[in-house]
Amino acid sequence: MKNAISAVFVLSGIASCTGPDNVEKAGTGGTSPSTGGTGMTAGTTGTPRAGASAASGASAGGGGSGVGGTGAAGAGVSGAPGAGTGSAGAPAAGGAQPVGGSAGVPTTGGMSGVGAGAGTGGMSGVAGTGAAGMAGTGGSFVSCPYTPPADPTATDAITGTLTTFNNNGAWTWYSDERAVVDVGGGKIVVGSDANAKGDGGSGRDGNIDVVLYDIATKMVGPVKVLGDLAPDDHNTAGLLVKPDGKYLAFWAGHNENCNSYFSNYDGSAWAAQKTYAWTTGCPTDTGKSVTYNNLWNMTSENKIYNFVRSIGTSPNLLVSSDNGATWTYGGRLSSTPQMGYVAGYYKYWGNGVDRIDFLGTEAHPRDFDNSLYHGYVKGGKTFDSKDKELDADISDNTSPQITVATQVAKTGSTIGAVKINHLWNSDLMRYDDGTIVALWMARVDTNADDPDHRFFYSRFNGTEWKHTYLGKTGKKLYNDEQDYTGLGAVHPNDPHIIYISSPYDLRDDTTLLPKREIFMGVTCDDGATFQWTPVTWNSSTDNIRPIVPKWDESNMVLLWNRGSYDTAQIYNLDVVGIVTQK
Repeated sequence: MKNAISAVFVLSGIASCTGPDNVEKAGTGGTSPSTGGTGMTAGTTGTPRAGASAASGASAGGGGSGVGGTGAAGAGVSGAPGAGTGSAGAPAAGGAQPVGGSAGVPTTGGMSGVGAGAGTGGMSGVAGTGAAGMAGTGGSFVSCPYTPPADPTATDAITGTLTTFNNNGAWTWYSDERAVVDVGGGKIVVGSDANAKGDGGSGRDGNIDVVLYDIATKMVGPVKVLGDLAPDDHNTAGLLVKPDGKYLAFWAGHNENCNSYFSNYDGSAWAAQKTYAWTTGCPTDTGKSVTYNNLWNMTSENKIYNFVRSIGTSPNLLVSSDNGATWTYGGRLSSTPQMGYVAGYYKYWGNGVDRIDFLGTEAHPRDFDNSLYHGYVKGGKTFDSKDKELDADISDNTSPQITVATQVAKTGSTIGAVKINHLWNSDLMRYDDGTIVALWMARVDTNADDPDHRFFYSRFNGTEWKHTYLGKTGKKLYNDEQDYTGLGAVHPNDPHIIYISSPYDLRDDTTLLPKREIFMGVTCDDGATFQWTPVTWNSSTDNIRPIVPKWDESNMVLLWNRGSYDTAQIYNLDVVGIVTQK
């Protein structure tokens, strides 16, 4: 595809955070209620509240400092203005007092100084026992409160450089990770599936591709073909950086046969394709074969897990105990009865150590009026959101239905003044403090042929799932799939940020745009509300299926598919993205 790029790319997700009204990363604490971050010097006015240290000087003096580490419990609010001009308060237990800078900005879940005076600008960490704040492993990429640019084409907008990683490729959203960052090796690994319509029909139809991007040189390496199947975006590989720093790719056809394929990268070359043949339960009694691959390290068990849709059209598990060299069947995650096409769709997120979360449905939304359910795998067992055991042994021949897991969102309920039905999952993330975030979509009308889709955000705070209406995501992408939309992604290193593809301007949720654009949403109140900034604007073609692979607190890459999408088997798309480093 050789379309001219007419979009303005606005990446406010990573901004300078060194002055007033900007957030400074707070070390390992960030905005998390778990391990506290760096404390901050209070302003010259204000009265400490619960959890803040008392100010020195006049009795009505300085505001409280940030609380860090395992400091005293805090209410998670900034000090209130007060009379007097006492000197800056000392940091509370567990915090460290930085110097210089401007007064910080109060933010939900954090404590900051008020008014002018000495002290660093930015958000302090929250006490480990303080009120629940936004999750995170070290500060934020955005300032809170966040004020998006009024005009995305303004000359002072923060812009990023568009990189084309593959000029012919697409991906489904049910194989993960589709891109991974190898921090130690300085590479971004990006997978996709090629199509004859892309790149002028150059004979790459159905190629399972992977490219390596060198972070230091900012150069995209040559396309490596791992396999060749029927052209279909469902066939894209799931990717993994293994514990030894080398890579693994796993892929399969879309109901093409009973094989899953894999290749290991030894640091210099990809090995020849190997095959895992499913000898039991494939094809199913309805004729379905294997589809999808989802790879996660489980270092606590010295294993790698791969979730594949296979036996009973349910998610089943392959396990490797030798770093990806060989694989064995590991069990069945759920045994939901097949209703229509398949027995549900699942998104996953793993911490790489001992836990893999999942977000599932009962069926395809065209066949059943789905709700959404959450649980997790740990120690060979499955649990619901509140740690209730669901399956004592995932490897045996029995497994529960998805409906025994925690119901995240229910069909027929009303969120944001709209009544929802036929739910479908888009992305899932669990942060270091235990907060879990789900992005999902639903129909809000009864038009089964071309529904009105809306996007929603759900956040589990340890006690309950809370929901936020995000906005319109348009009609179907093409005729045969009533519930395909542009989708969305959660930022894995910053819980303030999400990305949504929509043909509507999410800033007013009314204006219909010529093409589907990527919007960045920022929340400063634990997901209750979002402010929106266009990442692409005035585009000549659609921008769909954004992803943000996990990196670190100072760097990020936003990737998406850009071009025309006729069907899952016919498309003309580039894999593009913006790499931003501090």
